[in-house]
Amino acid sequence: MISREKLQLIDIEFKRKRKDTLTAYIFLVFLWFIGLHKFYIGRTIEGIIYLVFVPLSLIFSIYGFFNLDNTFLFIGISFGGLIGIFLFLDVITLWKQVEKENDKIYKDIFEKIAGYPYDQTIYQ
Repeated sequence: MISREKLQLIDIEFKRKRKDTLTAYIFLVFLWFIGLHKFYIGRTIEGIIYLVFVPLSLIFSIYGFFNLDNTFLFIGISFGGLIGIFLFLDVITLWKQVEKENDKIYKDIFEKIAGYPYDQTIYQ
């Protein structure tokens, strides 16, 4: 069994490191085009996807539009559509993504301080 002092220390450390759902949604609404909401919750690869696909979508769409090249325009619109789908899914599921990241953070803190694996069925 873990001591009360260690549980308090775990709680303090978790409050310091946890991710806030409101902050994640603010990043999603205002800074979606750089994927900051994904970087914030520790999903770096998905954040990089935003960083790559948004500029590519703009570049291909603008080039295709002004040069009357339907292939580039189609590619640009397709990239934009993918980003749109990702954003729609993020709006719906971001709260759960933050919750999962917070669970991971709590588990890591618990195992670091307690010195043994975290068993969710016992401690929550």
